[in-house]
Amino acid sequence: MSLMPDVTDLLHDPDLGAKEFIVLRRTGEWDGGRFRVKTSETIEGTGIMVPPSAEQLATFPEGERRKGIVAIYTKTILHLTEGEDIADDVTWMGEQYKVIRVDRLDEYGYCIAYAQKR
Repeated sequence: MSLMPDVTDLLHDPDLGAKEFIVLRRTGEWDGGRFRVKTSETIEGTGIMVPPSAEQLATFPEGERRKGIVAIYTKTILHLTEGEDIADDVTWMGEQYKVIRVDRLDEYGYCIAYAQKR
């Protein structure tokens, strides 16, 4: 029994700022330093996107901090570049972001992904 209340439904509550976003997920292979896409799929997600806190922002290199980083609180698991997967792209309110870090909080049913404006 967990003493932590289930707050994941709040990640879909528009009264708290939850918005829909689109995820572009691709798999493929690296060929001569270039990524060749094998498969591509579009996924719809919902979550709360906010600027990262000062504490969260401090974990990124200084040069990366000025490029428009957002924190995405969502039940949709977002992917980084790993194996045959390349990092997910997120489109939110007409802007594109590349996922650069994912903190998975599986025990609570959601993740915090950090994405950088393209």
